[in-house]
Amino acid sequence: MRSSRLASAALAVTLLTPLAAFAQDVTEPALKAAFIYTFMKFTQWPEPFPASDPFVVCVLGDPSVGDALERLVKGREFAGRRVAVSIMAVSGSTKPCRVIYVSGATPTQRAQLLVELQDESVLTISDLVGFTNAGGMAQFFFERGQLRFSIGLEAVKRSRLQMSSNLLVLAKRYE
Repeated sequence: MRSSRLASAALAVTLLTPLAAFAQDVTEPALKAAFIYTFMKFTQWPEPFPASDPFVVCVLGDPSVGDALERLVKGREFAGRRVAVSIMAVSGSTKPCRVIYVSGATPTQRAQLLVELQDESVLTISDLVGFTNAGGMAQFFFERGQLRFSIGLEAVKRSRLQMSSNLLVLAKRYE
């Protein structure tokens, strides 16, 4: 019980630190990359990954977040596999992706992506307005200068992913 409280506190400090406090040290793309990586660490996938496959995180439409994520995960492993970041156009194939961060997509592109991934065990994250309402799992937004996030619980359940309660308790809202 005590370790669970410590984990929640550590996660809260990591995720809820004001952007203004880091303005000189951490850019918005680096902060979003840190959130994405933290979401990965607090999510479980239902099926095992083939041992030789890397854990692929796809970034669609925002190369600056992709670059920041590549720097963050360089040399790291996740679930016993090398982490690979794939920076793609919004219309690219999402086949190898275990996590997808999408930004800069039109509502039509967003809808197509979410329909394509509807029953897949792929963690979907975005900064697009209405992303969780449209069927995405996590949506970034700013509130009083702080990066926050909402969680689309139905999408998480449908995907068979399991998000830690330590992460869910920090969500600003659920949709």
